[in-house]
Amino acid sequence: MQSPMRVLVLSDSHGYTGRLGNILMAAEAGGRPDAVIHLGDGYHDLAAFAADLPPVYQVAGNCDLGHTDYQDVLSLGAARVFVTHGHLFHVKLGLDALLARAAQEKAFAALFGHTHRPFCETRSGILLLNPGAAMDGHYAVLTVSCLGAVDAQLF
Repeated sequence: MQSPMRVLVLSDSHGYTGRLGNILMAAEAGGRPDAVIHLGDGYHDLAAFAADLPPVYQVAGNCDLGHTDYQDVLSLGAARVFVTHGHLFHVKLGLDALLARAAQEKAFAALFGHTHRPFCETRSGILLLNPGAAMDGHYAVLTVSCLGAVDAQLF
């Protein structure tokens, strides 16, 4: 049986690459991730670490000038995952729009940033995950089972 996929989820690093480096070392201590996702507001912050990272997926945030790729749907193992920075879905005011879009995309999870607050909750069968701000040392690890079940842990 295939082992679960382990995905490091980051957001809102805002140029704090020193903190990002500390997070990468801490996350690796728990086992090398199979992928890294950055949810915006620090679009280029992982570039300094690129040679040592597994595949990186990222979307832009409202502070990532010159980029407009604010959302994507990823296939992580057997799971569809909707990723966005969150500002276009007004996540500071509530998560209904985000949840509706994730359901429309038939996603098992919706990953977002923007609020800088860690959040992990399942609603209507969809995991909603905000790793919090990497600039404050926050991150999450998303686990995807071989059957597509998703779970997450906040750090």
